[in-house]
Amino acid sequence: MVKTIIRCLPVVMLGAALLTGCGDDAGNGTAAPAPTVEQPASEQATAAIVGLLKSADENQVVVDLPDGSSRTFLVRPQDAPRLGIRHLASHAGLTDIGFRITYVTVDGKDYVVAAEETAPPQ
Repeated sequence: MVKTIIRCLPVVMLGAALLTGCGDDAGNGTAAPAPTVEQPASEQATAAIVGLLKSADENQVVVDLPDGSSRTFLVRPQDAPRLGIRHLASHAGLTDIGFRITYVTVDGKDYVVAAEETAPPQ
């Protein structure tokens, strides 16, 4: 029984520490404001464009638009696994497959959050 108590003691102490809460630097016991955390892509306002994939790598995706311009979208590390960058890169330069790029804009920068094959733009 003593061994069980000794093994459980760190867990109990950790739980007690987590339940005490944080105070501010003035020591008045009020909680410090929570740090701001970037919203997950699913909670951010998204936009989408359709174009031909020009290039894709772990840092950015470039799409040629029907008006002759191109758009560059940055890739966030948390989004990269979902995007399938290697698959996207294998379609770069093809004109018979279009891509719908869904993106979010954060601090003036566009980040791709989804890419799906579609008919090429007209």
